[in-house]
Amino acid sequence: MASNAIAGYKGILALSTANAGTMSDIAEISDWSISMQMGTIDVTTHDSSGYRDTIAGVVSWSGSATMNYVTASTDHKAIFDVMVNKTQVDGEFYMTGSSSDGYYSGDVYLTGFDLNSPGEDKLTAAISFDGTGALTRSSSST
Repeated sequence: MASNAIAGYKGILALSTANAGTMSDIAEISDWSISMQMGTIDVTTHDSSGYRDTIAGVVSWSGSATMNYVTASTDHKAIFDVMVNKTQVDGEFYMTGSSSDGYYSGDVYLTGFDLNSPGEDKLTAAISFDGTGALTRSSSST
């Protein structure tokens, strides 16, 4: 039976340089990820029959991306500026490079910017971000 798996190599990470600003695909991304978590609130009492009782708590999301760092890239320069200026920006995450296949979106704050200049490899950069507010998905996302 043939697999329905989707190759991830066409994924796109797009960021604005200002909240509600123009979106720009970040150049040379080699991988990105987003992760959602929901906390729970412990409501265990003596009436809980020896088992922990919890209720739903706050949902949060975060992510990261790795890229080939290009010193002349205006996108890569903008990422640094967004972080230094503590700017909330819009993020869009396309799994296949096409909005028709669905995508996720939400507002983010960049929380990490790492540059790597190895002696025998390419320049790379890694960013991390925390979502603020909801992570939403287009109706065609799975």
